[in-house]
Amino acid sequence: MSADVEHGKDPWIGLGLAEAADGARIGPAPVADILAGGRRLRHRRRTVVGAVALASVVALTGGALAQLRPDPAAARTASVAPAAAGASAAQPEPAVTVGAIVPGVRDPFSPIRVRLGKGVVNGKTWELWQALWPVAPKERAYEQALAVWQERAPYDPVVTKPTEDFVLHYYDPDSDVTDTYVMVDGVRLGHDSEGITPSPGKLDPRMANTFGGGLVGHRGKDDVPVIPLDLVHLSIGPDVGRVLVTWEDGTTTEPTPVTVGDSPTRHMVIPRPGTMRAKSWQFFDKNGTKLPDAGAKYLTEPAS
Repeated sequence: MSADVEHGKDPWIGLGLAEAADGARIGPAPVADILAGGRRLRHRRRTVVGAVALASVVALTGGALAQLRPDPAAARTASVAPAAAGASAAQPEPAVTVGAIVPGVRDPFSPIRVRLGKGVVNGKTWELWQALWPVAPKERAYEQALAVWQERAPYDPVVTKPTEDFVLHYYDPDSDVTDTYVMVDGVRLGHDSEGITPSPGKLDPRMANTFGGGLVGHRGKDDVPVIPLDLVHLSIGPDVGRVLVTWEDGTTTEPTPVTVGDSPTRHMVIPRPGTMRAKSWQFFDKNGTKLPDAGAKYLTEPAS
């Protein structure tokens, strides 16, 4: 299962799946090849399956779905002091949830917002947020799509207003809608990404230990990133127990997973420490068994 597709349009016209018809190559579900616009992706079987299963199009704030080798031109230098050799690299601040989580109550028009990560670089405070909109009944799916678009459009003029035909054609009763975005010094930026992720109880059990991810704030190799650092956002299945990143100086990062509402998908945010390059990425299940890494190469290229 592989894909190597380029698109120059916003892939989420409506609720996502735009450009599916001409881009899908790997099976009956067109969602497998929907990519955040304007870049080439190299997938290996495990990472594609994991990314598709966990977040159909992993919402990466304009980053690359399961991008194993982020283009070096997409990187930006982050002036964060590297950790001392042998120590663990600095991690973003803990998650913050905005919105009430009421067991058994899922309002498709009241998204749960969770801050996935926060840090400071060059005196600027960055935050990565995800809003999760519970799946709407089909008769209200277009209403929800308009609500999501109305929230996104003021921050990003390339976001296209959905059409009702499109929304209903690709309606998925088993998936919630997500919108992942960056804030810098309290100001929400463009380059957000809309995606879908399995609703509670709808994740295929075979996908429980899969993962996918990519750089945040990049839409392609010629695009100017909107955030002042290199930041990786991973989406992981509920049976992924641990991720260990080893940097070139021997320091390590073990990111803490963050849950958004009652979603089975969890999230990790890994900022590049200074201009450090990652040496390896290791993934483990809940029993400590090492999982195939699908050749993960996040942040292994030098910062620009």
